[in-house]
Amino acid sequence: MLDIFSSPPFYTKYVHLPSETDPIPPHIYLNPRFHPFFEFADGAVDCSQINSAPSLDERETSRN
Repeated sequence: MLDIFSSPPFYTKYVHLPSETDPIPPHIYLNPRFHPFFEFADGAVDCSQINSAPSLDERETSRN
């Protein structure tokens, strides 16, 4: 399944990685149940937060 979901036909059509300048989605930002927990989060994968501390040069490529 991992090969299917990460291959070009599926991945390039359905996966959109946010950039650093993308705003926080309103359904997270405006909801007090979510915003305090996601306020300083860089990204999420399948609703999971993964702690990361890349160097300044690797930050953009390590995002999400």
